Amino acid sequence: MAIEVNLSAGFNVTNFNVALGNEAPDATPVWTFPGDTPTNRILSDDQSLRIDAQWTVQGPVAALMGNCKYLCRVFLEQMGAGEAFPGNYQTLVNHVPVVGPVNYTAHVTIPPIPAGVYRIVFTLTMLGPSNNHLPVAGFVDLGFLQVFSD
Repeated sequence: MAIEVNLSAGFNVTNFNVALGNEAPDATPVWTFPGDTPTNRILSDDQSLRIDAQWTVQGPVAALMGNCKYLCRVFLEQMGAGEAFPGNYQTLVNHVPVVGPVNYTAHVTIPPIPAGVYRIVFTLTMLGPSNNHLPVAGFVDLGFLQVFSD
């Protein structure tokens, strides 16, 4: 995990954590046995997957930043000759202008995608009131995801 803030010591981002969340139920399970423990790193091509992110912001500069938002995006890159389409999914989270601390959460859902192996990267950037990028950014490489046809 990497996060960088170039505002001042008055704006702090801590507790930055991103993880693969829940996968949707398999629409066409081949076999299901008691005690099965599916992994959210291997999905069938009819399942969606959620990415969960949490972070905390505090500081006097944070209180001055009204009408700002956090842009949370998930990029998928397919290994091999193909590419994921559209390849990125996103959500916006409104910034709360207080000294803090304020805990934020974001959930980005990846809909069912074609079979293949994909690299997953989560990014966080802060947008100002006119959707201009502010000097707050971070990313997490979530590794690989295999999607198979069943």
